[in-house]
Amino acid sequence: MNTSSTKNLSAPWLVRLNWDELGSLLVCLTFDLVEYGFPMLMMPVGGDIFDVAGIIFCAYFLGWIGLISIFELLPGIDIIPTFTLTWLAWYILKRRKDDREIEKELEHWK
Repeated sequence: MNTSSTKNLSAPWLVRLNWDELGSLLVCLTFDLVEYGFPMLMMPVGGDIFDVAGIIFCAYFLGWIGLISIFELLPGIDIIPTFTLTWLAWYILKRRKDDREIEKELEHWK
């Protein structure tokens, strides 16, 4: 077997998670799954209280991008995993910002 033909595999940029990112993803997934698991949370009063708690979490931990989760208050949007999609948007923007900062730092050292 030719060892020079073996390739090293690297993790894609979307898979690199630190503990803060993983924790916030789990909370967002939990908010969406609990909402699907308990149909009474899709009702106007009980569901809205739960939605507001999720919106507060997203706004606090994900920053301004967390305000996307406000769409959860619209009627009929409960079937869309809004909190998880909000986390995904935050994560992609955060990774792009981190990559730009790394490139800027590398340019500084050239």
